Amino acid sequence: RDQILEKDDLPGVFSIGGPYDAYTKLEPYVSPCASIGHVGSEASCAHYARMIQRTIENGVAQALAEGADVMETAAAYTNIDIGRTLNKWVEEGGLLSSYLVRISAKIYYKRDSLTGKGFVLDHIKDSIPLDAVDTWVTLEATKFGIPVPTINAALESRFFSAMKDERVEASSILGGPDGVDTPSVLRDQIGEDLQRAIYCTCICIVAECFAIFQSASEVESWDLNLAGCIEIWNRPGSFMESTLLKRIHSALMDNDGEMKNLLLVPSIASELQELHVSWRRIVTLSFASAVPCPTMSSSLTHYDTYRTRKLPIGVLRAQRNFFDGTRFERTGGDGGWYSTCWITEHTRAKQRKEEFLAAGRDLEPPKKRGKRGKRAIDESP
Repeated sequence: RDQILEKDDLPGVFSIGGPYDAYTKLEPYVSPCASIGHVGSEASCAHYARMIQRTIENGVAQALAEGADVMETAAAYTNIDIGRTLNKWVEEGGLLSSYLVRISAKIYYKRDSLTGKGFVLDHIKDSIPLDAVDTWVTLEATKFGIPVPTINAALESRFFSAMKDERVEASSILGGPDGVDTPSVLRDQIGEDLQRAIYCTCICIVAECFAIFQSASEVESWDLNLAGCIEIWNRPGSFMESTLLKRIHSALMDNDGEMKNLLLVPSIASELQELHVSWRRIVTLSFASAVPCPTMSSSLTHYDTYRTRKLPIGVLRAQRNFFDGTRFERTGGDGGWYSTCWITEHTRAKQRKEEFLAAGRDLEPPKKRGKRGKRAIDESP
């Protein structure tokens, strides 16, 4: 152990996948040198857990960056003001008390020694290299049919960042509100609202990641231990160490480690119900001030869409039925498929069809052939 760890070093944190009895035999030998935890019954589960962990890290970091941008652009906070606000969140043990917020406060305080002007953060190029690894989770979500708008927004923010030259050009062409068009804000109120909005956004990020992880576990029979994953990610020295994960872990334990969706766990649902008004105020302020807030706005859309009893999808089904006769289900649950004569021409076409069938004639006329043997568009009713 002395050869592996230097004095005062924190041991590395590792997720272990495999049979639990094998893990219990391994743990006494590894734990003196590293912090480990069991996440599932297969080795592949540990690799998947690392992908999920990375996605949560990126999403939470993006949400925090958006919050700082709102403070700076919409409320005229200086770097020092932002640093003080972040410190306050940590020192008061607030919703966002975490390792990431703590180091972010220090980042905003650091002045640039190379130029002697401003802060180091002001001289960092706002572009980040694309990594194919970061796209894996969205591919998994698509494969399982899991909606992940917040994760997608965080990833697409990186895509936008890589378009630096194009964004600079667009900034001189495309307009937005300025001056009297932007809303006035109360600085004390915005700080409290932002903490709540970012917290709610982070919950949605974790919920989306957990939904993907659970779907993969069901397919692969991993015997997933989500509570164990959270415990590992929240250990000292972890990038994700936070009050957020502590609360989520407690919520899962109170629910016997079982959940259909993180947003439906009683204590989490109660928090969102209490905090969502602040969330809405921040997103509204961001839109009115032309400050992009992709993860905060997408997570709010996720929340509202998930809790909506009836979505406007019926309009899409009706449009398709009008255009090409694609059938639709009706409310009532009889399991049938229906089509409607929306206009007089539809009624006449239906009557012609019935006449053809009654006469025993072929309903479909021969298809025309286009030039060079290509099939022409079929214009038959």
